[in-house]
Amino acid sequence: MAQTAEQETARQLISEASQKLSEAVQRKANNLQGAKVAQAMLSVGNEKLTACTKQLGDIKHEKEKIEQKLKSLSRELLIRRALLTVLNLLHQILLPKKTKTSLKLKH
Repeated sequence: MAQTAEQETARQLISEASQKLSEAVQRKANNLQGAKVAQAMLSVGNEKLTACTKQLGDIKHEKEKIEQKLKSLSRELLIRRALLTVLNLLHQILLPKKTKTSLKLKH
């Protein structure tokens, strides 16, 4: 959510700076100060937007890595459960029916 707020702030800065720059150009009077302020605002807005975009890209990359790891761990858990089921079946077949113990997966 912080990235969204940063992006909105950057957009507002850029919009306001563009408006000030347009006003400075339209007046054609020596409104150099207004143009400098607009230029500074545009620069800050662009920097914020660029930083925000990079941060969102980094977050997306980390999310993808975590999702891949979770998928791998889920597969591993399924395999372990399947193996445990097979071992329990073998245990029931190979051992006398008097003992009804089964193996349990350690978490």
